[in-house]
Amino acid sequence: METTKEVLQLRPYLFKIAYSMLGEIEEAEDIVQDIYEKWIAIEEVKEPKAYMARMVVNKSIKRLNELKALRESYTGTWLPEPYITTEVPETPTIEYGLLFLLERLNPVERAVFILRESFSEEYDYIAELTGLSMENCRQTLHRTYDKLGRHPKFTVDTVKHTAFIEAFLLSMVKQDRSSLEQILRSDIELFGDGGGKRSTALKPLFGFEKVQKFLFGVMQLPENQDDVYEFMPAFVNGVPAALILRKVDKELDSITYFVVDDAFITRLLFVRNPDKLQFRKA
Repeated sequence: METTKEVLQLRPYLFKIAYSMLGEIEEAEDIVQDIYEKWIAIEEVKEPKAYMARMVVNKSIKRLNELKALRESYTGTWLPEPYITTEVPETPTIEYGLLFLLERLNPVERAVFILRESFSEEYDYIAELTGLSMENCRQTLHRTYDKLGRHPKFTVDTVKHTAFIEAFLLSMVKQDRSSLEQILRSDIELFGDGGGKRSTALKPLFGFEKVQKFLFGVMQLPENQDDVYEFMPAFVNGVPAALILRKVDKELDSITYFVVDDAFITRLLFVRNPDKLQFRKA
């Protein structure tokens, strides 16, 4: 079938579904590209959006089942691949803190949640894409809220978010425990992903004492004593985050993503795996 302008304009929509399902950028791009290649051989479709989206969902569910088996042997904690940009992207991807939580869902639950909460799709459309009944879609969505443990319509206050980032970085530079205690919730969680290629916390850390000890311990390592790093403001999935670069070659060393509530930072997500640290187009 002819690849019309209408069909080409669906690419960002299809990519966002695939990326939200898989948490990996290249995997998502491969699925979307494969669908466009198959589209040429299709003879007649009345609703290209629904047809192509259904293909994305089905392929993503199948691929996610395969990837989950591979991730079980991953060194340390596996975190989704962040979508890193220097400016807010025109088509923001799913918020990274939520993308992290979606790992708690099975593939079908994930698809229903993404289609409803990220795209505000109607239940009849979701049913068409997933093969569930409309009632099953509603029940599945309700179940995901319990598993995720957060309000489905969560939004990020970028001004407050940036203020937390700046306060955190200042506390780290000064190694000021008192200041850090004022911005980290007592039950703070820390997850690190080095992929076995760069050092980080191999297991999740819970509670202020453990997290603070780890953070200041990293700052006191010999390799971190010679002012070799610099911080750079950027966006991860459209939300402000802190990037750490090596001064000598401007290589991106890691990103720190902050999940916050009204008063504290509640979760820190560190990504140091170099395979996941690439800048993307905004």
